[in-house]
Amino acid sequence: MTISVAGSPVPETGLDPLDPDFQRDPYPFYDWLLRHDPVHRGQEGTWYVTRFPDVRTVMSDERFGCASVRDFWAEMVGPGALQDVMSDTMFFEDNPHHARLRKLIMPVFSPKRMRAMEPKIAHIVDELLEPLARRGHMDVVSEFGAPLALHFVCNLIGVPPEGYDGVRRWSLDIAPTLDLVPSREEIIRGNQAMGEFTEYLTWLIGQRRADRRDDMISVMLDEMDKDQSGYDRPLTTSMIVSTVISVVFAGHDTVTNQVSNTMLALIDHPDQHELLRRRPELIESAVEESLRYDSSVQSNSRRVDEDTVIGGVQLRKGDFVVALMGAANRDPDVYPDPGRFDVTRAGAHPMSFGAGMRFCLGAVLARLELRAALTRLVPLADLRLDCARSDLSYQRSSMFRSLVDLPVRFTPATHYPPA
Repeated sequence: MTISVAGSPVPETGLDPLDPDFQRDPYPFYDWLLRHDPVHRGQEGTWYVTRFPDVRTVMSDERFGCASVRDFWAEMVGPGALQDVMSDTMFFEDNPHHARLRKLIMPVFSPKRMRAMEPKIAHIVDELLEPLARRGHMDVVSEFGAPLALHFVCNLIGVPPEGYDGVRRWSLDIAPTLDLVPSREEIIRGNQAMGEFTEYLTWLIGQRRADRRDDMISVMLDEMDKDQSGYDRPLTTSMIVSTVISVVFAGHDTVTNQVSNTMLALIDHPDQHELLRRRPELIESAVEESLRYDSSVQSNSRRVDEDTVIGGVQLRKGDFVVALMGAANRDPDVYPDPGRFDVTRAGAHPMSFGAGMRFCLGAVLARLELRAALTRLVPLADLRLDCARSDLSYQRSSMFRSLVDLPVRFTPATHYPPA
């Protein structure tokens, strides 16, 4: 069903997430869908689910599978390194194999271990920001958010500093191919990058076989050394490579984008920025509000594994479903005045990290990084855009909300950290 209402931003042919207007600002579309057509039949027959409880169901209920999405994606990108590696990723696995891979790396992301990293996170934030703060201008994306997120995801995995630039370059080239809408050129670049990334990780795994350390690759190698006769799919080097690459995308691009989205929200709402400057104890709630207000992860895809009803609408086995997490975070039945950015908002539990068995393992780390970043960025005086608001652009994506860059200016800090 596609509802037509006068003044609707959604065309009669159904929602197209690659519509340039939607790419610039999806929130008017979400607002209309939430009020008029919360389970919407979009273009190509895809279902778009918007309400918070329905999105949570799609994200967590095993009737909505990922393995069948893998088959669709593999056919789309065709043969090559992308298909070879990502066929084993947790992104495209259902239980029991998904649960096995997730359980395997959970100790690396334990809350206790993540919180023990707080001093290190604060140190890296200061190391990155001190020269930028004294300079009085920066690109939040490339000069701060990306190197911050890259450092910690590589550190957890076991990538040495000299490998960081390669990981960043490969992930930027692979990312568009995971979006279910890549162009031929993006697929070619993605295959090239995936081949190089795989070659590097295979080499690194070989190094860790002889020199185990306290990192994710070593944890998975330890598991490979155990008796795997009880599993129908023994752990392989290819699975380690695909799991590592999955973690890179889950913990690198998303944090980079969330830092920049949060800073833009503060620039767009100077009253909230000033409130945070006066009341730094609100940083914690500001992190949650930023995740709700403009999440770096906007959607996630599933396929219906059995006939089911969601939001009062009948879905059939094989139907393609997109859970619009960005819309769920603006559900007025859950969040009063959802279009308002309010750092004092209490009780925000955004859908930005997913739900159920696929809830993001890196959520604790991401929140710690955001909190540490805001603690140092908020005190910068006279924070403003260093370009026209209309000059900002977003990466072409149906899943992620990702600024290409975010140039800002502020009063240079004569002392760091700024008071």
